[in-house]
Amino acid sequence: MEKETVLVVDDNPDMVRMLSLLLSPDYHMVEAYDGRQGLERAQTCNPDLILLDMNMPNMTGIEMLQALRETDCRAPVIFITAAASEYVAVQAFKLGVHDYLTKPLSYDVIKETIDNALSETRLAQEKANLAKRLAAAETVRQTVATLAHHINNHLMVIHGNLELLQENKECILKHNNNSLSPGLIIADAQASVFRINAVLRVLQRITSVELTAYHNSEQIIDIEAVLKKELRR
Repeated sequence: MEKETVLVVDDNPDMVRMLSLLLSPDYHMVEAYDGRQGLERAQTCNPDLILLDMNMPNMTGIEMLQALRETDCRAPVIFITAAASEYVAVQAFKLGVHDYLTKPLSYDVIKETIDNALSETRLAQEKANLAKRLAAAETVRQTVATLAHHINNHLMVIHGNLELLQENKECILKHNNNSLSPGLIIADAQASVFRINAVLRVLQRITSVELTAYHNSEQIIDIEAVLKKELRR
């Protein structure tokens, strides 16, 4: 299993090196030495979790977290500070910080806090992957059922028309009954063949068709819409 990435942001190089050394056996560590550098690294390395020092020059931990929330990065953040402050803690939690640790740090506490945060992330990812697999399975089921229904209907039309021609060919020739015109019957059969070909074309390019909402989040193929579009071609 590939190691998860932890970004540690602290203006104290010794603290960064210590955390990297302690955690590197279990995680892929990325280092940053101030808030601005941490923000850049967060956007380029896409970490699974961020260890963020509260008090740094140029850009504080709170300022970095505020800027981070305006990006696509949604990694859980664990704040680290030497001086606990209830006001700052409230600010941090309002911005969605996952946890709050005070220095000096214990390896066991850090490891447990990181594991708890990543366990929630893993669970959310597993849930998202399951939803995608269910949507994919439902896509396959609906695709097969819908296209099989269309093919079967048109094959029945062709079969019925051929039987009609066979049973009534002498009557048609003798009475020239317009309602049983061979031209109309053949045209009807040809139209069904055209529709079957349209269904098969949809099957051939099934990976690039339009999508429709499913279970309010995931998406599946809108077979009927694609088929109608193909039939208009």
